[in-house]
Amino acid sequence: MSQKPSTLLLVALYCGFALTGVGTTLLGCALPSLAAAWRLNDSTSGLLFAAQFVGSSTGALLVRSPLEKCVLRGYLWMVIFGSLIALSPGHLAPLFFIGFGLGLGQAMTATSMVFGRIYSTRRGASQSLLNATWGLGAVICPWIASCWARLWPSHWLFLALALAALFPLLSLASHRPLLAACAQALQDASYPSAHLSLLLPLALFAFLYVGVESSVSGWMMTYMHRQPLSAEILAPFVTSLFWIALLCGRTAAPVFLKKISEPHLLTISLVLAIAGTGMLLLSRGSISSLASATWIGFSLAPVFPLCISRLLGITDNPAQSRWVFAISGTGGAALPWLTGQLAAWQNSLRIGLLVPLLGTGVMLWLHLYTRPRP
Repeated sequence: MSQKPSTLLLVALYCGFALTGVGTTLLGCALPSLAAAWRLNDSTSGLLFAAQFVGSSTGALLVRSPLEKCVLRGYLWMVIFGSLIALSPGHLAPLFFIGFGLGLGQAMTATSMVFGRIYSTRRGASQSLLNATWGLGAVICPWIASCWARLWPSHWLFLALALAALFPLLSLASHRPLLAACAQALQDASYPSAHLSLLLPLALFAFLYVGVESSVSGWMMTYMHRQPLSAEILAPFVTSLFWIALLCGRTAAPVFLKKISEPHLLTISLVLAIAGTGMLLLSRGSISSLASATWIGFSLAPVFPLCISRLLGITDNPAQSRWVFAISGTGGAALPWLTGQLAAWQNSLRIGLLVPLLGTGVMLWLHLYTRPRP
């Protein structure tokens, strides 16, 4: 059975996962400055989202045993391609964002699988706390991006992130034997396999969730900048509130799970997320925008950890589970890109954000149709 991790190893894993939260959301937070510097329109900006998340989904496909190699390789690629983004001209950015996404996908997927093995008896709670750490990185990202843009070019932020990723890379490399022991599966049995009919709905659900979260968070800064009478500070504040609410919701999820079942919590969360996204599209002032961002973040918080908990409960086989992670990453590519295309076509980002609203509705239908029956 897998070995119990040390405190230092857990600190390195959690810190690294927080950096993947920064890395995943950094493009959306820096997009207004990057679009101006690289002369990007909404359609081309959507291509950058697609490049990063295609890379992320491909990175998930590269995950296999031994998992510790995938964790280390993920952070190494974040260091390399984060540096290349900072040093590159704009026309090469999509290529380097693919490589950067490859690193993110491997690090996040392999770390989630490692935690699924360490805490096999309470996956829902452990995945919520792990993803809360990811949310912490996402919370601070809008403020870092806004403050940085006032002093230096935004693309240099990716170099700063690459340097920060050296910490988990070197720390985990120094604890590699213990990390390998924690990630090791049972030796006396083969991996259990799950039927395709169980995995496909989960893969589609994960695809939609990552796409919805990426669309809302990625376009939030730009959406708020275009609001009438919007103060300059409002855009990062609203975006940060979204991630703060997501962080608080994931931290509180283990408490909720002591009172209600995972399927019930998922139903409530999706219904509230639909209402919150509708409020955001109807909002015209700062108060309603702040309330909507907070509402959406808190209601979406438990959704992805509960999805991953169910996946790892069905199969612990990396050859199967990595496909679900990979498909979820393509949602992060497809839905933000589709949001940008619809916004450019209708000349309205408000209309473009109908994409995540409809995606959340499909998630609710899919959950109600496939949830386990008592």
